[in-house]
Amino acid sequence: MITYNIMSKKFLLGLVIFIAVCLQNANAQTVYFNGLGRALVTTDQMKGNALTVNQGGVPKPDTLSGRRATGGYTIFDLGVNAQPNENLRASAILRIRNDFGGFYGNGSSVFFRQLRIDGVIAKIVKYEIGDIDLGLTPYTLYNFDESYHDYEADVFAIRRSIVNYENFNFGNKWRLQGAHANANFRFTKGIEKIGVRVFAARAGKKDVLDLVNPDRVNWGGRVDLVQSRFFHIGANYIQMLDLAGTVPVNSFEFDNKVGTVDFKVGYDNDQIGAFVYGEAGFSKYSFFKALNDTTVKKDGNFYDIGVSGEYKPLKIKVFASYRNVSDNFNSPGAQTRRIFDYGVPDLFPSIKGGPDANGVQGIRQVGLLDRISDESVRNLNIMPVLMAYRPEYNNITPYGTATPNRKGISFGASVGEMEKVVKGDVKVDLLSEVVGEGSTDTRKFTGVRGGLFFNINKLINWERALGINFGYRYEHTKRDGGNQIDLKSSLLDAGINVEVVKSFDLIAGYKMLSAKGNEYILVRNEFNTLVTPVQAYSDVDQPNTILSQGFNQGLLAAGIRYRFTKNTYFTGQAVFYNNKSKLQTSLGDFDYKINQIFLNYTMVF
Repeated sequence: MITYNIMSKKFLLGLVIFIAVCLQNANAQTVYFNGLGRALVTTDQMKGNALTVNQGGVPKPDTLSGRRATGGYTIFDLGVNAQPNENLRASAILRIRNDFGGFYGNGSSVFFRQLRIDGVIAKIVKYEIGDIDLGLTPYTLYNFDESYHDYEADVFAIRRSIVNYENFNFGNKWRLQGAHANANFRFTKGIEKIGVRVFAARAGKKDVLDLVNPDRVNWGGRVDLVQSRFFHIGANYIQMLDLAGTVPVNSFEFDNKVGTVDFKVGYDNDQIGAFVYGEAGFSKYSFFKALNDTTVKKDGNFYDIGVSGEYKPLKIKVFASYRNVSDNFNSPGAQTRRIFDYGVPDLFPSIKGGPDANGVQGIRQVGLLDRISDESVRNLNIMPVLMAYRPEYNNITPYGTATPNRKGISFGASVGEMEKVVKGDVKVDLLSEVVGEGSTDTRKFTGVRGGLFFNINKLINWERALGINFGYRYEHTKRDGGNQIDLKSSLLDAGINVEVVKSFDLIAGYKMLSAKGNEYILVRNEFNTLVTPVQAYSDVDQPNTILSQGFNQGLLAAGIRYRFTKNTYFTGQAVFYNNKSKLQTSLGDFDYKINQIFLNYTMVF
């Protein structure tokens, strides 16, 4: 028997009525369906020193933490779309889910995954209402992905695509609930078009019974003028604020405004393209807390300008840019992180049977395996405060291009295309802090990232796919003076894909993350202000110990994939994850390994 709450039952009844009305009026409108089905199962085993407890200097087995796990689910997303005419469409996605272990529908859930209405007014204004995807520029509203996976192996990209789908991470847009409208006005001479966009949406999820936190919304828009492909200029504005009167007592009020101007001007023909581009703007931050009658206000600004060139016959592109982002520049829609670095993973969350007598928690922190496969450590809300992060994953731009307190140059080049024999690129960041954080001295950042795809089959004219990929990222953070910092980290990505018979692939990949040195976690309070003294950054499991011995994580996966169609496939993989730390703690060291069998069937229609 399928169980679901009263609200879901009402939704389901409403959908049934919706479909019935649509089918009844099929002559007057178009009704079509799309959707996705997925069955996913993993079986896991954990072993290593993390499953021993140091008691009086004697290692003993941890009897409180799990060592084996099996989990997964089956989902079916049915999209129903009703289009009475070319100017109106209503759509809904109904999800039926059954977690692993449920039989005959026991433990299943039924709910709406998405509700949306969109259409056109007077053949000019396009609008959408409900669950929508919104984005502007990298400094205003932008869901950046800090994980370096431009050249990720297919065996890992499959896992990441599932997590992205479950968390609505479609490109660099945020999934929000609200309304959006845009219109383009085209001209016959002088300029090509003027575009106008406006939107208003909730900043994130909120419980309907929450009578303490006020409704928080984002609203804004963009106006852009396109003279031709040689010149365009745009203006952006976004405000995130708490709505007064939405709770009985306003215990706090948040208000943040960001305004920017961006442009691109240059020359373009069939052989070459050369452009100057940039964006500049300001932010105004205000936060009032009634408990102590405190209001904090901050003003910030930034500018980012660059040049690019392209030689089209050889598919060669180069670029260079300089940016200066003030330490008080605050743009929640662009600076919110996608991943909770300090979240608790679903898989083997508790180790060491902690806490110990000193309060040290035995929590396994999010690692390489969790970042590509754990659906629960992704963030769906736009956050008003800069989130804590782990420097070994990204210490140069942990909050995306809009990371505050950064200045310096970036340059790089790329060659080729994915459809050709080779595609590769390289990018270099030479940045520093604008002002010192936790010290009068400033950090210096050096970053290099690059990679390539090599389609061997196109080189040897083989009819089946045969490709390899390689990616690498290196970061070095250094600060001189009294509180010296010297942290180096590197991330390696490699993979191979071989089509042995038509539509049947052998896939494999390897990731390795290593870090050594020391750094500090910059803790912020509710006013988005640094708290002093800052806490020393540590290895994987100890947030108050300097990372001096280093650690590394290795992730190896190999398996098969059979492609029934372009969007329907089955994959089976063996995954081996190794987390090694040289740091010793009161609970002992935290070295561990996870071995996993991953099975997944996905169908898109």
